[in-house]
Amino acid sequence: MAEVRVDDSVSPAAVRAGMLAALEARHVDNRFHYVGERAAARWRALASSHSPAHDDADGLMAYDRAARAAMAAVPRGPVHVIGVACGDGVKERRLLGALAAGGRDALRASPVDVSVPLVTAAAAAMAAVPGVDASHAVAVDITAVPDLAPLLAPRGHGGRVVTLFGVISTLGPRALRPAASLLDPGDVLLASANLLPDRPGARDDVMAQYDNPPTREWLGTVLEEIGLDGAGDIDFRWDDAPDGAVIVGEVTPARGMRARFDGVDVAMPAGAPIRVLESFRHTPDALRRVVGAAGPEVLDVFTSPSGEEGVAVARVAA
Repeated sequence: MAEVRVDDSVSPAAVRAGMLAALEARHVDNRFHYVGERAAARWRALASSHSPAHDDADGLMAYDRAARAAMAAVPRGPVHVIGVACGDGVKERRLLGALAAGGRDALRASPVDVSVPLVTAAAAAMAAVPGVDASHAVAVDITAVPDLAPLLAPRGHGGRVVTLFGVISTLGPRALRPAASLLDPGDVLLASANLLPDRPGARDDVMAQYDNPPTREWLGTVLEEIGLDGAGDIDFRWDDAPDGAVIVGEVTPARGMRARFDGVDVAMPAGAPIRVLESFRHTPDALRRVVGAAGPEVLDVFTSPSGEEGVAVARVAA
């Protein structure tokens, strides 16, 4: 069983302050999406059934190619895989399996996520790979803690592979700074993002991954947990964004409501949209630019057959 270190940034007081500030701005903070047990479970089910990143015939092919590139780039010897904003750790487990199958031993893994339920699940997933020590996990809000190095176990012998899978699509380039804080010369960064393919019908295909009953059920659970069940239907749309586009999900109450978190009510006026979801879509070139701007040299960007998933492989010069 992994020991989960819980940082002050996810203490009850910090979570309360962040959630209430977001609600005042009529925005359901990303942390709402995964903090509750029910919401985290429904998100995991949704991702496994609708996300191209979980498809063996599509998104996972990009991750597998990136894993092979990482194996070639990281120095021989022990490897420490650190999954920043790892969610349930499924893709990190796959990476660890590839490293083990490639003859790497003395493998360590550290899941890092804002959600205690998810980081606990990720530690179990990583430890399921034979020979992997995943005894140290960290619950931390990476939007509040840009330097993660003091939270991790002391650096041992060998190289690091730091992963940042999918989070650029929800938090933007700022998510790269905490991941890059863990890199020393010779270390490798794998960073993925959802892409918007350049083909007819791509926007409709991508929208279908969001505008569907399981997504509405998941987000409905999130709204229910803060007292906004019955706020109305969630409307999804495309908006323009730097280096791509963004899918926005909003609900507009027909009547005045009150969101509640940790015993505090926040007024939600009738007719004022509440943003419950943002998911940015990038191009491969944009992914290369934002990862390179964080410091490491981008070696390659691998895309899935559908063009909807991209994984950048970058390395800090030795």
